[in-house]
Amino acid sequence: MRLPVCKFDLETDMLCPNCQGKLDRGEITQFDIDFSKWILERVEDYPEIEDLSFRRAIKTAGKIIIIVKKKQAEQLKDQIDLIGEMENLYGSVMIFEGPVKLRSLVRELIYPAVEVGVNSLYLPNGEKESIVMLRTEDRDRIDYTKSDLRKIVSAIMGQSVIFQYQDERVQTDEKPEDAFDEKMKEFASRRRF
Repeated sequence: MRLPVCKFDLETDMLCPNCQGKLDRGEITQFDIDFSKWILERVEDYPEIEDLSFRRAIKTAGKIIIIVKKKQAEQLKDQIDLIGEMENLYGSVMIFEGPVKLRSLVRELIYPAVEVGVNSLYLPNGEKESIVMLRTEDRDRIDYTKSDLRKIVSAIMGQSVIFQYQDERVQTDEKPEDAFDEKMKEFASRRRF
């Protein structure tokens, strides 16, 4: 079994410099460590999971999101008793195959609806934020609220992801353009000096 943390670290309750670095950089969280320890203790009862590669475990919006290596999601989903234990302990379980791509993830969550587009913004602090545009007519077809989608997708992607329906965009288009034009004029006037 492959985990986001070294097995030796889990057994000794002490992180090696490599795993500590991953934790410090935000590549893993304390929940990844806690879940890895928990799943490692289950291998004896569920030997079928021995050859799985767990990439991440994320707890958000009352759910546990598990990311495994490609072509391993079904193998984990087949472990019904283990999934039941996870649900009792952590909440509803969502399993994805990684590495996860934003568009694929969004499409899986909003199926049968389809996103209109995805735009990325780079904020002044260097962070990236994505805006996913959804069709207004799909509002009732999507199982999740915009807030739930934002929490789930942002947690998985490790960046802010905002969801917006087309009709909401129309209502708010006028002011941002005016504000943008004003900022550009202000910027241009400062550059002349």
